[in-house]
Amino acid sequence: MIWVRKTLLYVGVFLGTGFLIWVGYLWKSGPDATILMYHSVGETFADTPGLGMTTETFVRQMAFFKRHGYRVLRLTDLIERLKRGKRVGPKTIVLTFDDGYEDNYTNVLPVLKKYGFAATVFVVTDLIGREARMFDRPAKFLSVAMMREMADSGLIDFGLHSATHAYLPDLDGDPQALSREVDAPRRFLEGLLERPVPVFSYPVGGYSRAVQQRVRDAGFCAAVTTYPKKGYIHDDLFALKRVKMNGTEHPVELFFKTSGYYLTMKEMDV
Repeated sequence: MIWVRKTLLYVGVFLGTGFLIWVGYLWKSGPDATILMYHSVGETFADTPGLGMTTETFVRQMAFFKRHGYRVLRLTDLIERLKRGKRVGPKTIVLTFDDGYEDNYTNVLPVLKKYGFAATVFVVTDLIGREARMFDRPAKFLSVAMMREMADSGLIDFGLHSATHAYLPDLDGDPQALSREVDAPRRFLEGLLERPVPVFSYPVGGYSRAVQQRVRDAGFCAAVTTYPKKGYIHDDLFALKRVKMNGTEHPVELFFKTSGYYLTMKEMDV
């Protein structure tokens, strides 16, 4: 019937136009560097996607990036590029690790050395050199000697992940408590490593305007998060968004998550 054909035609035009607009938006915006978020690499959280993966899985992912010609930037290099308004090419990634697990030294560092990849490790200062419960299970954390060796390798930069892994928005009304989580541990970590600590990672990705301001005032140049707020991926240096690595990614999904368009498409609810 004529009305059926017309209806199908109109629907086709509508969907086709929407698709072209979507493709045009992605093309115009260009790819973003993808900041990847890892945690433990080993057996501690291997059964908990998003908190850990096996060493074998991590090796496969790094081999994938090397084999397919990914460019691995330091986080501080990306920040400088963003400050200057410079775009990045496709397949550009940044490796980050939260919490400061001991296996970042035993399992991650040798792999990074093999492939020549740099990374940033965000540590919780009160957990340095300790064995403590994290996410309801016991875990070992980096010692001072391990951290210094990692920094001396030239491949690892350190950032702060607060003093106690507190959810910082809960401290909005207590400036002194917030300062104890941000200012004091930064000074402590810089003294410990005898190196600058320029970047911050919000525990559990949580932040507020007051928390962002505290991090700025403490002297950090940028901060990373996973908090799902709308807005351009890198329009705020104190809310740089990351992609959580689960350890369950098959090659097609891994390529998609690191393509430089993944978060942009998520922003568009795709």
